[in-house]
Amino acid sequence: MNCRLATIPELRDVSMGRCLACGATRSRLLHRIGTFWIVQCRHCLLAWSRGAHLDPASFYDRDYFVGTDRPKGYDDYLSMAAAMSRTNSARIRRLRRLTPQARTLLDVGCGPGFFVQHAGESGLHARGLEVSRFAADYGRERLGLEIVNGPLDKAHLDRLDGTFDLITLWDVIEHLPVPDAALRLLADRLAPGGVLALSTGDIGSLAARLTGPRWHLFNLPEHLWFFTIPALRRLLARVGLTTLCVQREVCWYTARYLLERLLFSFRRRPTPIPAAALLDRFNLPCTLLDVVTIHARKPIAEAPAVDSR
Repeated sequence: MNCRLATIPELRDVSMGRCLACGATRSRLLHRIGTFWIVQCRHCLLAWSRGAHLDPASFYDRDYFVGTDRPKGYDDYLSMAAAMSRTNSARIRRLRRLTPQARTLLDVGCGPGFFVQHAGESGLHARGLEVSRFAADYGRERLGLEIVNGPLDKAHLDRLDGTFDLITLWDVIEHLPVPDAALRLLADRLAPGGVLALSTGDIGSLAARLTGPRWHLFNLPEHLWFFTIPALRRLLARVGLTTLCVQREVCWYTARYLLERLLFSFRRRPTPIPAAALLDRFNLPCTLLDVVTIHARKPIAEAPAVDSR
């Protein structure tokens, strides 16, 4: 527990309603970061932020993806396309092994669409859903992709039409206001036997516990939830999905992005980062073992028994 909170006995254990994942009613105030509180369930250790108020459509604007003069998002997300292609290749191979007959894919929170593009090049009919107008327009106009612009809700899923063999959420679920409802919507759009894959930070990891309030994935206000593996398993099971595997991926990043995240941990962000163009040329594999990737399958409904009498 944050040492500042430990000196306030009445804040150590509080009732904050039922936990989204396990239904427990006892929570604790884990950290105070600026004007935000990080609250954590005592039972499954799912955590969430309090004090975050943002409008996704306006928050995830151009400056979020390319904005060295703003204290949010990325210095230059678009410059990471080459590095991300190596991560995307590994993700496609894993999805192919789990669902060799897959033909359709939906990438939720697809950003500019780099994963959608990679999936399409692998032979899948891939589409995306993205709340940011800037990112969706980039993917549609620059990359020629099928991307629907809007939040994750029934109306925008209806615009995509039909079901999908594969649904992916790469570093997205922590941004969603109501992740359990979002997973239920997506499970309904997953074809029987299909696979949903997601990645997100693991607040139960050693890195998160050692760095405390300086954990690099305490991205506030955009990160609303901080999951543990047990919490994710519960949420997936509740919407009828069976967890197949849990992994800690090694992902590829530009050297500039890794420096950016290191500085963020110390709440520093120089504008601009020195030698940024040079750092963008170096792509490096990296993991702190604090990001978890889960694949879950939707069961195939058994055919009703036939009375042969």
